[in-house]
Amino acid sequence: MGKFSSIKQHGACEEIANPSTAYGRRRRNWIDAHGSVPASLVVDASCSNQHCITLTHAYLRPRVEQPGRYRKIANRVLRLNVGQHFDLSSIGTDERSRNRFRSGLYEAARLDKVSVGGQPDGSVRVTKVGEWSSLGAQGRSR
Repeated sequence: MGKFSSIKQHGACEEIANPSTAYGRRRRNWIDAHGSVPASLVVDASCSNQHCITLTHAYLRPRVEQPGRYRKIANRVLRLNVGQHFDLSSIGTDERSRNRFRSGLYEAARLDKVSVGGQPDGSVRVTKVGEWSSLGAQGRSR
């Protein structure tokens, strides 16, 4: 059987040690008190305490998407002709960083075929190797 997170009083806030658990608890408290939460909104704490689960501190705010690092790089790939490339130096030299970058870029550049290769100086070379013709131009709304 799982353990429950202990709640501690900290000023006017009731806190849980793990911010992820606090987010889920804050959301569940909101749903119990006010009903469902629309998909475009999240339940946040007005006191800016990530650990706070106090219902009176809870409010709805718009969901903020991640800044789109891969989207910016994918837009650069879109502007390239097949066979052209550019180098990026801020990816990281370990295999985990490279794999994470590769999967994020592949997801963002869905309509372009991209090759990602490491360089001797630690940078990454991104090369446009083609376009997916099965989707055609109808799917391009960038």
